[in-house]
Amino acid sequence: MSKCRRWLILGAAVVIAAVAGISYRCGSRIDTDAILAHSVLKDKTFGVKVQQVEADGIKAYLLEEHSNPIVAVSFMFDNAGSAYEPENKQGLTALLSEMLLNGAGEYEALQFKDIGEEYGIKLGFGASDDTFEGYLQMPKDNLNMGVKLLTAALYRPHFTLDYIALVKKQLQTAIRNHTERPEGVLADKFSELIFAGHPYARPAIGKPETVAGLNRGDLLNFMRTHFTKGNLIIGIAGDINAAEAEQLIRDLFGHLPQQFADNTLEEYKISSSGAMHYVERAAPQAITAFITRGTHRNSKDFYPLYVANHIFGGAGLSSRISKVIREENGLTYGIYTYLSNKKSAVMLAGGYASTPENFAKAHSLLLEQWQQMAQKGVSKEELQQAKDALIAAHNLRFASTGGIADMLVAMQQYNLGADFLEKRNDYIRNLTLDEVNAAAAKYYAATPDFVIIGAPTVTEKGEK
Repeated sequence: MSKCRRWLILGAAVVIAAVAGISYRCGSRIDTDAILAHSVLKDKTFGVKVQQVEADGIKAYLLEEHSNPIVAVSFMFDNAGSAYEPENKQGLTALLSEMLLNGAGEYEALQFKDIGEEYGIKLGFGASDDTFEGYLQMPKDNLNMGVKLLTAALYRPHFTLDYIALVKKQLQTAIRNHTERPEGVLADKFSELIFAGHPYARPAIGKPETVAGLNRGDLLNFMRTHFTKGNLIIGIAGDINAAEAEQLIRDLFGHLPQQFADNTLEEYKISSSGAMHYVERAAPQAITAFITRGTHRNSKDFYPLYVANHIFGGAGLSSRISKVIREENGLTYGIYTYLSNKKSAVMLAGGYASTPENFAKAHSLLLEQWQQMAQKGVSKEELQQAKDALIAAHNLRFASTGGIADMLVAMQQYNLGADFLEKRNDYIRNLTLDEVNAAAAKYYAATPDFVIIGAPTVTEKGEK
């Protein structure tokens, strides 16, 4: 469920990150085992049960936590992300994310920032490929003011022409900056090549020409058709009881339209053919993203593959490929793998960076380790270490009220059930070595596809 999330926090300037399924900022170069070893949350258990509450036909998950007077609401409109924009309106959700904070109701744009600072309120919006997301957090005593701000944004945004023009210029600047960086070019080419012909292939923040054509009517129409009760997912956490949460749901979301046209995208099958795509561009270092087929979040293979990936490339500096390619051979600045569960594409993916002269050797070692994972799997000792780390790491997600609210949304998004937090560690703990190695054999059997910038051409074995 973890993911690098991007929020446009109250009054902040536009911050755009085109993730497109890969992100070097998400790639861990830290020693996660050391962090876990010193965490006060490492051995903590959480006995609070998640409740399902409902008001006006809207369901939400609630976790009460009364030790701090903080209330957090995380919400998501499904099937409302950048992949659901009209093709000639790319960048619409990025523009909308910022415009919702540039004046609404009785509040001018600068008042949002001033009120947020005065009342300790955090309010933000962001979009992924599949979803449009929002976040509200405030001290319990200032809940009413938080409601006023969010409802103003949802129901009475100003969308003034001056601010639309200003934010469009900011977006176009962000797009130019993004496409001038090798990492940005890699992200865009990765999406374009891996998801050819699918809406996931589009740049997440749009193109200069499509952003230029966006207008006030586009913003209002997208909200009217995509911000509805029918595709809304809510998580509420903190110093609030069930009756208060139900009233909060009514106050915040009770006036949204009911109907939502289910326009789920067609599922895209990752090729996993071992293709090598080279992008010609001068770059100070060689960078690559690679991808093969993954599995759905509710698949029986998910947890076995989740643990196998943690061992192989998901554990930061302690992962198998980091030890071999980074520590033992000094060939990369950082290397990682992760599971990605887009709604219409499931992936086992990763990336690394190196000097051009080291790229071929790093590539060869990666493929060697990939094949070993498929053929030999993991050891009993590796499995136990991974279980211990993943069980301890789960507790770190309870470090903030906002993080808990995010988890409650993800639990509903992936249909994990209200008892997921109670059962999750047992899903890890009860895995057998045979189950993990069967998943490794199944999903590491295919050679990944690569998209590469700044490296000389290499053969399938990694030789120049």
